[in-house]
Amino acid sequence: MLPAYAAYLIDLDGVIYRGEHLLPGARDFVVWLDTRQKKYLFLTNNSFASERQVIEKLARLGIVTNKSHVLGAGQAAVRSIARRFAGARVYVVGEQALIDMVQAHHLTAVSADSREADVLLVGLDRDFNYKKLTNAAAVVRAGASFIAVNRDATLPIMGDLIPGCGAMVAAIEAASGIAPEVIGKPQPALLQEAMQQLASRPDETIMIGDGLDIDIAGGKAAHTSTLLVLSGKDSRESLMRSPFKPDFVYENLAAMLIDV
Repeated sequence: MLPAYAAYLIDLDGVIYRGEHLLPGARDFVVWLDTRQKKYLFLTNNSFASERQVIEKLARLGIVTNKSHVLGAGQAAVRSIARRFAGARVYVVGEQALIDMVQAHHLTAVSADSREADVLLVGLDRDFNYKKLTNAAAVVRAGASFIAVNRDATLPIMGDLIPGCGAMVAAIEAASGIAPEVIGKPQPALLQEAMQQLASRPDETIMIGDGLDIDIAGGKAAHTSTLLVLSGKDSRESLMRSPFKPDFVYENLAAMLIDV
């Protein structure tokens, strides 16, 4: 039987859904969390989808939730900037959803032509070009804090892979010679922000994910318990090879529900 954790941090893709298909046990697990009044957050490294878009996708798949149960790495990064650099000028390499988050937190999103900013925030930007690379590197070399939403090198889209946020981050790092602070998994900052929001401690929190080197590594870094489901990225074979060993392993959420 699984211990009775107070707080649950739950990855989305590969755990709750794959593409536009809900995975076994996902809806029942959310009902279980709600009926037992558990604290929980869906976590995503995604930097270009807002919490609203995540909520809308879940609703399409039959899971009704609200923004109090969703935290993205982009939102966590912006919250961190607002807390540490109140009123800062932020050069955003990213899409409109990320710019909107910056402005919603009373920060100034400077123009793409600017070379004056207090913080460089980098997310996925499908309009990334040489001009943005040049200006972003100049901003960092001039002393701006360099914060990356995640270092995911690729992003799976409709059966294909496109360059992810990490590709933009790597280019700016190479051009500036300065390494970024990373918020998204497997770094612990996203999970720490989530636990702060839920008012939970690591010893009463479990991270549920499908990626050993992202979700499980992130949980280990944040000192939470960890649970791997085999409904997404990783398998029992990759688990045998991985240095990241979860505390629990289940085929999917449906199998996990048998033990709660």
